[in-house]
Amino acid sequence: MRFTIIDCYTDEPSGLGVLPTLGTYPRYLAGAVLESGNEFYYLTIDDIRATVLEYEGKKTVLQIKEKEKEIKTNVKIRNLTPNFGDITKILDSSDVIIIIAGVHTPGKYLSAYPGTTKEISTLLKKLRCKTFKVLTGPAAHTGSGLWGGKKARSVDQDVDQFDLVVKDLEYKFDELIKNNFTEDINFDIINNNLNKKENQNYKTYDKISRKAVLGASIVEHLPLNPKFVTVEIETMRGCARKVPCSFCTEKLKSNCVERRPAKDIIEEIKALSKVGLNNFRIGKQTCIYSYGDEKKLEQLFKEISKYANILHIDNVNPTFVNEEKTKTLVKYCTSGNVAAMGVESFDKKVIKSNMLNTSPELTFKKIKLINQYGAERGSCGMPKFIPGINLIFGLINESKNSHKENLFWLNKIIDEGLLLRRINVREVVIFPETQLDKEAGDKFLKKNRKHYWKWRNDIRQNIDHVMLKKIVPEGTILKNLRTEIYDGNTTFARQVGTYPLVVGIKGRIQLDEFVNVKIVGHMLRSLVGEIVSK
Repeated sequence: MRFTIIDCYTDEPSGLGVLPTLGTYPRYLAGAVLESGNEFYYLTIDDIRATVLEYEGKKTVLQIKEKEKEIKTNVKIRNLTPNFGDITKILDSSDVIIIIAGVHTPGKYLSAYPGTTKEISTLLKKLRCKTFKVLTGPAAHTGSGLWGGKKARSVDQDVDQFDLVVKDLEYKFDELIKNNFTEDINFDIINNNLNKKENQNYKTYDKISRKAVLGASIVEHLPLNPKFVTVEIETMRGCARKVPCSFCTEKLKSNCVERRPAKDIIEEIKALSKVGLNNFRIGKQTCIYSYGDEKKLEQLFKEISKYANILHIDNVNPTFVNEEKTKTLVKYCTSGNVAAMGVESFDKKVIKSNMLNTSPELTFKKIKLINQYGAERGSCGMPKFIPGINLIFGLINESKNSHKENLFWLNKIIDEGLLLRRINVREVVIFPETQLDKEAGDKFLKKNRKHYWKWRNDIRQNIDHVMLKKIVPEGTILKNLRTEIYDGNTTFARQVGTYPLVVGIKGRIQLDEFVNVKIVGHMLRSLVGEIVSK
């Protein structure tokens, strides 16, 4: 059989898959196809968009690319794979099209634009594609929300556009091959239940250990040079907390916690390294500090650091941060690393109402601890390892006091001389079956939306801008920035890795090159730089 994997990109509380970060879903599924003795093509949503533009005779991609040289890079078709040019032929000759989609934590993306289930089904209709279509990824679980501040789009709205909607297809692939993709499989008949609450030791990761290694072959299909790609690596599924945060979907996807065996992680990274993928973000988990004890964490990072040019992490629960694990991450990870903390709110009433995972006092203490060991400037020009904070608008019992509390604690962090790499402020997406959906829905979004611009601007002006000047003072040299997009007469570049700062450079520099820059100015959340060398 021939399979075509269409990557519409994914973003979840515990995992990123928006290029230039390559997620786990396309790799695991590519490996699953190869393990079954079949062949695959990997396409991006960009390939499909660009093919439709040509199919409808509006513009050729060459014309669009030429226009980009005059104005702004069209990020909707920035990531065309080597397969572009043969898209309709590939789609029509495939037996099954696997569509990966779903955004659960919407963000802003510099050089890619995630596709929705509605968009991809519409595009494939325009191409008159009749091939059997399977939807998987986060959207197959609880829908998707590309924009914050509203209810998620339920997959039920689009289910008629797909022949099958399959959760966790990477784990079910072998069984679906056996039934020729005629129907979904209930996990209860696959030895055990992936989401079983009681059996914490059920080794679901055994099902993908070889698939993850074989999935490295996807490199041949990627739209980017491997040196520009950050590969998202999975270490754990589920959340260690008994009661989930009110808005989070992780417990809905997996009721039990399972830690991926270190040997499997290491073997996958070795395979990726062999094909030239050497930039890793250990980000697909709810908290990297929860992976294991100090010894296990050090053994893992010591080994994988041998194969990494860039080694960063994502997702930290402040509750589990301690001194020894922090020292391990500083020692083995590369500089520019960020510990993204899901604080969500510093308002104790909001914290209690939404079952959030930390208190303001504990968060402050752990920010101080990470700064103690990680604030030193590293070889890339950025601090080695500093915290980041996620804040969410629209949670249960949010009020004007919530903003006051957020500003109080953020100012306290500044006053203490501590560093925060990023403050991610977003409006919540409401997913079905979550506590937020059941108890409040969009009540507090509607109530407080009129304040959000001011609240966000207060943080940008009074916290972000001040912090940025402390982290990267004028004159700082940042090394190895990839020139990524154009906007008018400005080229925007950033380093490879997790949460890299965006630097605007005057002039239109050749894209997809590495440059070193000197920082000469600061915007609210980005920098102004001058090239000092290439």
